[in-house]
Amino acid sequence: MAKKSAVKQMEELFKKVEEVKEKFEVASQKALEEAEVLKQEIQEEEKEVQELYTMYVLDQIVLEAYQEAKDKLDNKKKLLTVAEGKSADMEGLKKKELYKLYQQVKEIEDDYRKEDIKNIALHRKRILQAKHNYLKLMYAEQKEMTNTYKYNSMISALMVDVGLKDGNYTAEFATANRFFEDIYSRTPGIDVTREEVTQAFNRGTYSTMMLEAIK
Repeated sequence: MAKKSAVKQMEELFKKVEEVKEKFEVASQKALEEAEVLKQEIQEEEKEVQELYTMYVLDQIVLEAYQEAKDKLDNKKKLLTVAEGKSADMEGLKKKELYKLYQQVKEIEDDYRKEDIKNIALHRKRILQAKHNYLKLMYAEQKEMTNTYKYNSMISALMVDVGLKDGNYTAEFATANRFFEDIYSRTPGIDVTREEVTQAFNRGTYSTMMLEAIK
């Protein structure tokens, strides 16, 4: 059987981390609920025991009847102490369980970091390749656009030839200037800000103006 990658091992370990947290969260909630029920029962039984004591003092019941209720109340108070102690110990026990998993994480951390660095480098290269392809596309598109745009320069040059203009200042090919963002008209352009890259990379969100422009 092929050895599991460090990343796969990390995935399994952190799945166990979440399972441990969930297990203790459920147990902690249950302990708190048990303690709350016991508190309510104790509060009610304390009133009952007080009433029975009064009845005993007045010789309305025998000592055994009072003592039985008193013992029952004392036992319930002991159960509450255990339940509250269980809840208090929960955090320490959880840390111990998580520390065991942390030790396993540390054992494979070096291998994991090597795999992580390799993976990041691979995808960085793919992103840079996409950038290169994008820039190549820009030049190809410029040539296609120039097929129609070039006549602007030719018309301007002809106007110079016939004496209607002093000089031809129109570019002979389509320029990229018109494709950058126009901050005055808020027209989206081909320029990409760090914020746009971050939003796309981290959250997969894009400028609504850009999306509207490509409909």
